[in-house]
Amino acid sequence: MASGDAVQQIKDRLNIIDVISPYAELTKSGRHFVARCPFHSEKSPSFHVSPERGTYHCFGCGVGGDIFSFIQAIDGVEFKDALKTLAERAGVELVPENPQKKTERDELVAVIEAATSYYENQLPNMVDATAYLERRGVTKETIKKWRIGYAPGPPLAGWRELKTHLINEKFLPGTMLKAGLIKSAEGGKEPFDTFRDRIMFPLRDQAGRVVGFSGRILAKDTDAPKYVNSPETELYHKSELLYGYDMAKHGIRNLGFWIIVEGQFDVVMSHQAGYTNTVAVSGTALTLHHVQLLERLSTKVVLALDSDKAGIAAMKKSADLMLRRGIDVKVAAMPDGADPADMILADPKSFKTAVGHAVHIIEFLLAHLRKENADDRAYKLKATAEVMPFITLIPNMIDRDHFEGVTATALGTTKDAVHAEVLRLLEEQKRQPVQYKEVTVEKTPTPQNETMTAILRKEGTLHYLLAALTIVPEPVREVLEREIAVIVSPEVLESERINGSAHISKLTFQIEQFIEKSSYRLQIEEFTHKLNQLHKLTVEGKLAQEKAQLKEIESSGQGDTMPVLLRVNELRRQLQANEYQVSIFPKL
Repeated sequence: MASGDAVQQIKDRLNIIDVISPYAELTKSGRHFVARCPFHSEKSPSFHVSPERGTYHCFGCGVGGDIFSFIQAIDGVEFKDALKTLAERAGVELVPENPQKKTERDELVAVIEAATSYYENQLPNMVDATAYLERRGVTKETIKKWRIGYAPGPPLAGWRELKTHLINEKFLPGTMLKAGLIKSAEGGKEPFDTFRDRIMFPLRDQAGRVVGFSGRILAKDTDAPKYVNSPETELYHKSELLYGYDMAKHGIRNLGFWIIVEGQFDVVMSHQAGYTNTVAVSGTALTLHHVQLLERLSTKVVLALDSDKAGIAAMKKSADLMLRRGIDVKVAAMPDGADPADMILADPKSFKTAVGHAVHIIEFLLAHLRKENADDRAYKLKATAEVMPFITLIPNMIDRDHFEGVTATALGTTKDAVHAEVLRLLEEQKRQPVQYKEVTVEKTPTPQNETMTAILRKEGTLHYLLAALTIVPEPVREVLEREIAVIVSPEVLESERINGSAHISKLTFQIEQFIEKSSYRLQIEEFTHKLNQLHKLTVEGKLAQEKAQLKEIESSGQGDTMPVLLRVNELRRQLQANEYQVSIFPKL
């Protein structure tokens, strides 16, 4: 069975009401069901479910989609995991993967699970390791919950303790190598354990399956790195894994924000102190994939990172990535030299206070620079160079205006001066746009000269028409599908169906109400207007791109302008062509 067939069969077999009802108390309201939203706290119900279309939308927090997006959001998992969960519930058999590939991956999972159990069983036998964990304030319950263990090694044990154990358990050295549990040795010597004399933190994927490890060195006075992580394997990809995510996803949803810390001890101690919404990256900087994973659950974050030079740099990189996506980024001020684990050990209330008093990244950086620069002019120049670029990343214009005012007050200057500087930076960014690759679905690049307002209008119009396709009668749908395909490329259509699913879901409910209250004539007039609007905005966007290319050729003196001029004239002709008329729709 093809994956598309499986998805449709699952939708056919499962009623969205049955899928959502365990998480929300649904009440019948006309053709829909309503409930208090399971994704945010509210007193009156704004969460609507349509059993006819198999979709949901919350008019409070904006989430929406189908049964697959619901399971993805409520459980914090990828689509493939939601597909598996719902397939099992529906009794639908998914296409089996290559049996050999499945067997190899199953062997990797099995050997890592065996290693995890081995490390767990070794910990009680190592007095120094248990004493160290006790000094750090980690309780026995936390050790068990997080499956913390110990990897034996020199000076008290040999270099191949785990390898010998796993061989006795009938695992092959080749499987251990692929899982990153042992390393190849030079000079023809036997492979040896990757982790030796280290406290072991299992790294788990979104579903809670151990896929790798992070080991903290126990011995003092050694040149070995303090932490060693598993190498990249078929199961473990550091750019995709967040330590503690499987344990934190429900806490993030309940508390309404996520906390990012630096290390494993910070995560486990934060959870132990009640902050069950805490995660950490493992062996890499924060990536777009990490952010996409977390923003499904909340668009608010508190960074609780070290306040040293490296910590500030990490904050800036993280903020750069998140502000672009409309995430509210705050920073919890850490005392010099302290981290969350230290603060919680000394006094859990101190960390709670730090999180409770977290301020926006822009306010934090302004205050930080003020401490470092006593000279007013030096402070203002530093703030201009290091803080104002973050203001340009805020997509919400009202929020951007707010932080222009905050910055003006901090610098003792006028808001107009700050606004002018922000506009200058935006112009520079247009000339040298920052590019970053989407990890999931790659959206079609937009022309640099197409204004953000036009882009949003075009996307909104397309989302409206895509939403209408799910409601209108078959004869009307055929016309809309045909004309949308003429205006928009298949790649853009597919991208917007996925990236705009929440907006489309919301519009579907609104269009349904419009159709119920309006005559057929009024409906097709509205759809005709939307088609004309989509056509106009699309052509204008292409025209802006061609004009920019023409200007570049003329200024550089290199290249032939004639082909571009021809395309410009053709696009102008398309703008002046006859608009869509209501007559394209059938009469009912």
